[in-house]
Amino acid sequence: MSVDNKVIIITGAASGIGRALAEGFCSDGAFVLGFDVNREGLALTARECDDRFVGVQGDVSSEKDVDRLVSIAMARFDRIDILFNNAGISIQDPLRSDAPFQDWKHIIDVNLVGVALCTHRILPIMVKQGHGRIISLISQEAEAMAATNTAYAASKAGVATLSRVLAQGLIQAGHRDVLINSMIPGPTRTAIWGSTLTDNSLSEGFLEEFQDADVVYPHARYLVELPPGGPNGRIFWNSQEYPLYQHFNE
Repeated sequence: MSVDNKVIIITGAASGIGRALAEGFCSDGAFVLGFDVNREGLALTARECDDRFVGVQGDVSSEKDVDRLVSIAMARFDRIDILFNNAGISIQDPLRSDAPFQDWKHIIDVNLVGVALCTHRILPIMVKQGHGRIISLISQEAEAMAATNTAYAASKAGVATLSRVLAQGLIQAGHRDVLINSMIPGPTRTAIWGSTLTDNSLSEGFLEEFQDADVVYPHARYLVELPPGGPNGRIFWNSQEYPLYQHFNE
């Protein structure tokens, strides 16, 4: 699937990887609807994307907000070609701290329920139009090998499983040009890490080893451009398939 003139929804587009993806796709000729709770951040993203970017403020875990996003996309373009489920949060783990359990649930609501909700509203549109790509960002923490936050790790593992099961259903139904895959961006300097690291000196040294957000874009574009009948229900890291949990079976 070519990127040129495609209609792409990117959640969490106000900063970090979401903003980098919006800039990259707009630069390559796509139309992007950026969805985020941060209105000011969306305005900053829009400045980098000229008139190919439409910012929509809203919460991925709100049915009302997601319905409004889809309505705007369909009214303006009459199709949705690609969905990037990028929005995510990671705050102090309540199961390892004195934080209220509601904080744990909030991570699940954004990182997992938000992905399911956006997919629930947009997948039928893609099936009807006969083509589409849904790419959801996950993390190696889904394997829990070095996870520091139970809710974050559980949410990313849930997204990987959600994508795989939905993809199997599409394959069985013969929808060859609707692909749902997961993507591990790798350690990236984004605001999400600032909310989990409280020691500034540790944060600075820790984040120095991370990549810039724009490094993720070529790998995101690779997944968009997969051909009909291409990999479906898979996990990718740096444009290569990644075997999640394989080490547990060795």
